[in-house]
Amino acid sequence: MERALVTLTPYESRRLIGRAVANMEEVRKAYREGIIVIATSISTAYVAEELLGISMEKEKFTYGVVSKGRLCVTPKNNRPRPIVIKRGKILKNIGYEILEEFGPDDVFIKGANALDPFGNVGVLAASPLGGTIGNALRYLIPRGSHIIVPIGLEKMIPISVYEAAKHTGINYYRYSTGMYSALFPIPRAKPITEIEAYRILFNVNAIPIASGGVSGSEGSITLVLEGSEENVRRAFEYTLSIKGEASIPPYTEECESCSWPCGLRSEG
Repeated sequence: MERALVTLTPYESRRLIGRAVANMEEVRKAYREGIIVIATSISTAYVAEELLGISMEKEKFTYGVVSKGRLCVTPKNNRPRPIVIKRGKILKNIGYEILEEFGPDDVFIKGANALDPFGNVGVLAASPLGGTIGNALRYLIPRGSHIIVPIGLEKMIPISVYEAAKHTGINYYRYSTGMYSALFPIPRAKPITEIEAYRILFNVNAIPIASGGVSGSEGSITLVLEGSEENVRRAFEYTLSIKGEASIPPYTEECESCSWPCGLRSEG
């Protein structure tokens, strides 16, 4: 058995995970024969880049964002649509209404904000209607469609997502350092972290041993990679190739023109 020690920043992790999701068997099958919806988020933008071979302004492929130490939104003139792929072709001018055509082999790819030790994931929602996921689940759950969530281990929380969600709600708080949001658990979701990503791409085991850092390494994860000499070598070479992945620049609405309920904005 060979071993390697690697540290990934959150952006490097997103690149790794994005490539892994793009290479999942169920994603490749849906790409050829069915429908893929890549919901808006920064993490899913990496998936789109890897799957489609494109370059995106990833900071603009989202509505809600955690930026500058607060829960926030992108500017109101930035309202991206999901990327919809049907039998290998990108469909223009169509959005989440395509979910009406979904079946059990189709794939919905969604970012998230929380991952618990039990494999559950949750997404922050500020809309009283539950946002993207609130609408999507009414199609995805009864039809048994794939829900794939690219999510880095930086988003691990130490308690159950379902327990944490009980303490949230957009009208629950008196104070907030950002937008008032609730944690929305995503049932039946399949999270893909760095652990799954290394296994999918290189057939190596990835064992998290440390996290965190400073000076641009905040949110980093350190892992030991274990496997055959050839597989570990390939995994390590790929890791070196994504070192230095660019950070995401701030792109948020100006507080003065924002209408979302927020603890940092004067309510008059």
